[in-house]
Amino acid sequence: MTRTTRSLSFLFLAGAALTPFGIGACGGGEKPPETPPTASASAASGAAPVAAASSASAAPAPSAAPSASAAASAAPAPNPGSKKATKKIVAVYASCHQSYKAKNKDVSKDVAEMAKGCESITKMKVVGKTFTGKQSDQDPPQSFPLKAEANHCYRVYAQAAEGIKDLDLAIKDSTGAIAGDDSTDDPSPVVLEDGAVCYTESDASTVVVSVGMGKGAYAVQVWGD
Repeated sequence: MTRTTRSLSFLFLAGAALTPFGIGACGGGEKPPETPPTASASAASGAAPVAAASSASAAPAPSAAPSASAAASAAPAPNPGSKKATKKIVAVYASCHQSYKAKNKDVSKDVAEMAKGCESITKMKVVGKTFTGKQSDQDPPQSFPLKAEANHCYRVYAQAAEGIKDLDLAIKDSTGAIAGDDSTDDPSPVVLEDGAVCYTESDASTVVVSVGMGKGAYAVQVWGD
C-alpha cells in the first residue's frame, strides 16, 4: 500500500468516527417549554372565573316581605254591633214595604203613607215628629235623635224624592255602634226591613241618613211599640 493510499484510509475512518457525535449534538438538547393554556382554553375546560365567583358572593340578599301581623294591624277595625239593642226578626214585616209605591210629590206625606201601611202588621205607632232634609251623594251623613226606651222596639222609615236613587238608613246607639241598618238599595229604606230594633236599656241613639246615589230631599219617621 502506498503512502497516499494509507493517508486516504486514515482520513475516511476518522470522519466516520466523528459523524455520530455530530449528529447527536444536532438532534439532542432540551425540549422548549410548552406554551401555557390560554384563557379561552380554561373556559372550555369548565373552570369558573374567579371574578364571577366574587360577584356572585357579593350579591345582596332579597328584602324580607312584611309580616302578616303587620298587614293585619293596618286594616281598619269593623264597627261592632250594639250592646244596648237587639234585632227582632219578623219576616212578614217586609211585605208592607215591598207593596208600597211612592207618589214622589211630597216626601213627608209619602213616608207617612208607607209607615201607615205597616201599622196593622207591626202594631206600632209614630214616635215624635217627621224629620226632613236635603242631601247628595257628595255630602256627609246627617243624624237625627232617637230617644229609645228600655224594653221597647222601633222601626224607622224613610222616603226620598225622585232625584235620589239610593237612600241609606241606619240606627246607631250612644256609643256609635250600629243597632240596625237597611238592607236594600232603593229610595225608600226601612230599618229593619224584616223586623225591628229592640232596646235592652234606655239610650240616646241617632238615626243616620246618607245618600248612596243622587241628590234631593227626603223624610224620615220613627215608629215604636
